[in-house]
Amino acid sequence: MPNEALARKIYSLQNKIVRELNNAHIFLEQAQPLLVEAKAKYENSKSKADRRYYVPSVERRKFAKRTDAELKDIYAHYTSNGLFEAFLINSVSQFESFLGDVIIEFLKHYPMRITETVQGMPACPNISPKDLVAAADKDELMQRVFSDHVGNVFRQRPSLYMTYLSKLLSVKNDPSFSDYYEVCATRDLVVHNNGIANALYVEKAGTKARGAIGEKIPVDQDYYYEALAKLKKVSGAIKRDIEKKYGKDEEV
Repeated sequence: MPNEALARKIYSLQNKIVRELNNAHIFLEQAQPLLVEAKAKYENSKSKADRRYYVPSVERRKFAKRTDAELKDIYAHYTSNGLFEAFLINSVSQFESFLGDVIIEFLKHYPMRITETVQGMPACPNISPKDLVAAADKDELMQRVFSDHVGNVFRQRPSLYMTYLSKLLSVKNDPSFSDYYEVCATRDLVVHNNGIANALYVEKAGTKARGAIGEKIPVDQDYYYEALAKLKKVSGAIKRDIEKKYGKDEEV
């Protein structure tokens, strides 16, 4: 049954996440030449003196000392990998928020579908009598239940929560989802294992794994830009299938 209001909202959410991902790319394309130029200044420096640089401190203003050679190494790290690792973490987080917003928006239109089950996915939380009494109104209570449920959904691994999302919204298991699983697995390595592949990475990434256990999995400019394209493709696949079922392309 068509639901053009839902289709329009998902269309808007998808446009928003694509814009955010594109913003990251535009910023890095603008920032990289400036950082490379700054690095060159330190590469060409003959000075061996320590210079003071302000660093944050809870108790009082503090400074750290670095030579120009050390500054060159700092710039080299961030322009080759560090900056892209940080942006990958942020972009995947933004994308998961987009997926969560899609699920919540769907549940607003079809609240009874919150009982939808997928093996391995926690069931929706029960509403206690205390919650019923404390809620200012029904809509507030429902929003809290949806938020708690989505929080539980995204504590699971991507392959599971995408299976749930696909079943809930009648979205096809698009080939781009496999790429997404590898991107998420790489994000987890950066956060938890210094970018070194482990058994969990290989399991999560599946056939898309970019290295064997014990190998360093690179996150450089090329990989990050490819990851952005893959995230956008996943969002487009979700929007496409929702438009097919709930709306008309020319009206959303």
